[in-house]
Amino acid sequence: MALDIERCDSVAHGEEIKALFLRNGYAAFPATFDRAYARAVSAGGASWVARNNRGTVVGHQGVFARVFWDAQRVLRAALFVDNLFDPTHRNFWSAVELCRRTLADLFDAGGFDFAYTDPTPGSYAVLRAAGFKPIGTLQRFALPLHGVYLGLRRLLSRPEPLAVTRVEGLLDRSVAEALRAVQPRTQFRGQRSVELYATRFSGVTMPGWHWLLLRSERDAGAPVAGLVLARYVPGQAALDVVDVIWDQARLSAASVMHAVARAARADGLQKLSLFTLAESHLARCLERCGFVRRPDTLPLVLHLMRQNVALPPAQDWLLTSFDGSAW
Repeated sequence: MALDIERCDSVAHGEEIKALFLRNGYAAFPATFDRAYARAVSAGGASWVARNNRGTVVGHQGVFARVFWDAQRVLRAALFVDNLFDPTHRNFWSAVELCRRTLADLFDAGGFDFAYTDPTPGSYAVLRAAGFKPIGTLQRFALPLHGVYLGLRRLLSRPEPLAVTRVEGLLDRSVAEALRAVQPRTQFRGQRSVELYATRFSGVTMPGWHWLLLRSERDAGAPVAGLVLARYVPGQAALDVVDVIWDQARLSAASVMHAVARAARADGLQKLSLFTLAESHLARCLERCGFVRRPDTLPLVLHLMRQNVALPPAQDWLLTSFDGSAW
């Protein structure tokens, strides 16, 4: 059955999109939509919907605008999110057609340098057929917070001792100040803002979240040089690092990770985990600090939207679960 695919304002067609997700068992999606999509649309995002011959929305593809930067470049990225079809229209070629149409419209409109996402196994073949190419693997790394083990790893990695300040509130002034103070240097990473973080915060999806602000112990008055967003894992004595950024000129990655591990252990936790690009400098640093690669992985796929885009090698990317498509 032929489907009619169109680009639309996500918010204007929000009730139709929510209805699609609700009848497919995603009860929490309306709250996610209300929290995230208005800002996404205002930043240049949109939805592509597939309609059946009765005009009902039976398929959806969302695109959120992201900005990635380092000391040499600032690039706009299109993050593909929330792809779903009703079961009666859930087939390979309908999904490929929706993805290709989305890419074609983005290419014609301009404004994006590349598109990316982290597909599930079921979506990977669709994205590959539409022209996305794998550039790496997102993988979970876990650190056991055993005192002797951590002590040995500190001796091997020689981190600088850092002062750690815990902050609970989203609108705390110190968080905004930290975001302004922490520059990317050679790391190619997504730009952050308090407004962007707010799209992720929900009592359902991120219980027990908090910030950790990091600075050198030797200079308590120095500006914050690292920022960590972390959450307690429900039902486990574990801390999950949702996002982390730091100023490479002032802090090493090893110092950041050991400071977070020390704070988590002081809270009585037994494990620290982080999801990042397996091919990156950060991943190698995590292993030196004692983190172990876990089998929890997702491919990272990318599609260039302009031929002359100069992307850095995968080793220079700094990605966390905050950069992914899961909401």
